[in-house]
Amino acid sequence: MTGTDDPAGRPAARELAAELRAPLPDGLDRLDDEALHRLMRDLRAGKARRVADIDAAIDASLALLPRHFRPAVRRVLGL
Repeated sequence: MTGTDDPAGRPAARELAAELRAPLPDGLDRLDDEALHRLMRDLRAGKARRVADIDAAIDASLALLPRHFRPAVRRVLGL
């Protein structure tokens, strides 16, 4: 990439910046499109794992409550 290339003009860079909801951190502009796509794929996979872990933790926590309290607690928590 030359000094005149704008990383924000590259589709992969724009997509990653949108996923991050922020401008690309320094250094990421030096990655090629394939590396940016791999990074984005790994970032999305990590987010999906985090959501699954949080859901499992919520379910495990609710399992500690008596069964008849669970619907009310879910409503209070907005679940």
